[in-house]
Amino acid sequence: MNRTSVAAVLLSAAAITAVAAPASADPLGDLFGSSGSADMGSSNLLDAGSSALGSSSDKPQHFGKLGRPDAPNGVKSINTWVYAPKTQPVGDNTYPKNSQLGVRWNSTIDAGPVIDGNECKMEIRITGPKIPAKAQLFKTQDCTATHTYLLRTPGAYGITVTDTISGASNAIKFNVA
Repeated sequence: MNRTSVAAVLLSAAAITAVAAPASADPLGDLFGSSGSADMGSSNLLDAGSSALGSSSDKPQHFGKLGRPDAPNGVKSINTWVYAPKTQPVGDNTYPKNSQLGVRWNSTIDAGPVIDGNECKMEIRITGPKIPAKAQLFKTQDCTATHTYLLRTPGAYGITVTDTISGASNAIKFNVA
């Protein structure tokens, strides 16, 4: 193949790629108003909820206690993860004491997309050793967010996130050593 032919093949391939590329790198974000960008890496998988985790079904999967079908905010389910922004686990689901630990959650509608707004009435409850009464319940309107605690006492902890409008809820459990 001569240089002219190689250049023509490369130009043709570039033209085909440009035509086949989507108009936006984040078409669902454009459609549903995602707060993240396509450049955020794997954290977008968490923000996308269970619909981004993949399955053999075309329908999104929902976890935890499901919300009422007629809920005015449309929340179907809440996805939850342990949130340890500056801490690495020291074992399986175990984190060091004196760490900022908490929960990261997002709320999804029946079709799967995440609700990024403040249409919810979330109650975040923590259980575990020596939790002050004042810290046992945190309330927010954020449908997708994080909340942390400074945990100094070793033991088993649980955090439940509940949307009181829809009734949807989910929980995480972890240990502090």
